[in-house]
Amino acid sequence: MEFSRLRRSCRLPLTIPIRVYGTDFKGSDFSEDSTTVVVNRHGAKIRLIRQLLPEQEIRLFSRPTRKEALFRVVSQAPGAEGDYTFWGLECLEPEREIWGIPFPKSPPERRFMIRLKVECPVCMTREPLDVDESMLEVLQSLKGLPRDCLACGTTSLWTLVQPDRAQA
Repeated sequence: MEFSRLRRSCRLPLTIPIRVYGTDFKGSDFSEDSTTVVVNRHGAKIRLIRQLLPEQEIRLFSRPTRKEALFRVVSQAPGAEGDYTFWGLECLEPEREIWGIPFPKSPPERRFMIRLKVECPVCMTREPLDVDESMLEVLQSLKGLPRDCLACGTTSLWTLVQPDRAQA
């Protein structure tokens, strides 16, 4: 999945301690301490022991910022880790900025100007990627771009492939 086409803001692979409040798929109220896997201005990927349902609303409390916001469960994300499952969430109150992170702004009308080639550090898959100024800033500051890999199914920090001067 290319976040440059499908995401409203940059995704960052960050483990942030959270507390999740809601109702599980059986209708039981719960409160569970957990962590994020990936965050962006408009959502997150989290891990939980509890099973949820798409479209339901849950509340997340960010322990570092001590802020909370309402989220909508978008879907169960691929993969599992022991007893944990992963969930993709959309923040219904992004103005609360519960992560405390300055995300680069990428207005939808901004045109992509530069084509780069990036590589997944897990499986070494390479893909072309059209980027704009804000994505270049993220690439420079993080030394890579957070992306999902369709080949190996991981979310990781993809690195810039340096042009091969022998082939240039």
